[in-house]
Amino acid sequence: MELQRAAAKISLILIVIFLLSFVGLSVEAADKENCLMCHKYRQIGRIDEQGRKRSYFVSEYIYDNTTHRNVPCRDCHTYINKLPHDPVTEEVNCANECHIKPPFSSENFSHKKIIDVYNKSVHGIKPTDSPDLKAAKPYCKYCHMNPLYTKVEEERVASTSLNRCLNCHERKGVTQAYKHITHRLRHKTSRSPQEVVQLCTKNCHADLDLMKKLRVSEESMEAVETYGRSIHGKAVMLGSQAAADCISCHATNAIHDIYKKDELQATVNKRNRAATCRQCHTKVNDRFVRIDVHSSVGHSSKKPVLYFVNLGLGIAFYGSVFGLVGLAILESFGRRRDGICMQIKKGTSWRGVPKGGPKNE
Repeated sequence: MELQRAAAKISLILIVIFLLSFVGLSVEAADKENCLMCHKYRQIGRIDEQGRKRSYFVSEYIYDNTTHRNVPCRDCHTYINKLPHDPVTEEVNCANECHIKPPFSSENFSHKKIIDVYNKSVHGIKPTDSPDLKAAKPYCKYCHMNPLYTKVEEERVASTSLNRCLNCHERKGVTQAYKHITHRLRHKTSRSPQEVVQLCTKNCHADLDLMKKLRVSEESMEAVETYGRSIHGKAVMLGSQAAADCISCHATNAIHDIYKKDELQATVNKRNRAATCRQCHTKVNDRFVRIDVHSSVGHSSKKPVLYFVNLGLGIAFYGSVFGLVGLAILESFGRRRDGICMQIKKGTSWRGVPKGGPKNE
């Protein structure tokens, strides 16, 4: 009996040591420079100059399962060169070179190419921008955070196209790279159309006070409203995953290359609209691309044809609806006057015989 108890204790101790060894490996993988020595505490933080509470807590478990799980902290926070470090005064530069290499590459990974495209776009900060415009323009962290990485079982990845690759390469690395690349070929972004529209409108383009402050054009002021009234906007609001969102028309597969429509490289520039529309539509001609997607009904003096056509269609639609409702009400009163009662029973709503009874021929 004593031997059994001793063996059970030893087994328990070995199990605990085994589990702790895995925890230690996870911490080492996610935090190579031991930043979690301080940032692992949930209450770590401070009150900033504006009176807001800033939390500096980092969950090792969550970080170890995010997109940036293999990136050492100082690959982004390069200004930190001692511990404990001084108060953070610099923004993270997403164009920094990381100390990791992507599959099948000899160069360290960097977002610099994407940053270069972004800087040239309408969202990039220009030397001539006003202070208000510089503050309003979205930087990387406005759209991108540090999302959880969804691991995919190797068995779920179709291997038919990979058979030749697997003759030389290990299955795990090739299948993960294959999934990543083919996903990007099939979809323009990882977000749904609904998420894209919300991202573009929520804190920026739908904020009319901000748009007025930045002195945007009247057309841009109405862009969110007119998109919502368009066939694209209505389809997205109804849950469509195929209808055009903001990025579908205003950017190429580079995603970040959004320009004003008057610029020649803009996807919505009149010379590029046909190629943009052909992403979804097959029969595209010169007349098709002249359709105003963000058309505003406006006033009769600005767009008289559109205004009166829209007014006529509205009268016809609502006239038909209210006319049918009125006809149903009149018929109901007429039947009740003749002694026929309305009852939901046995598959019919009308019971009884008219006061005059059935007429004999």
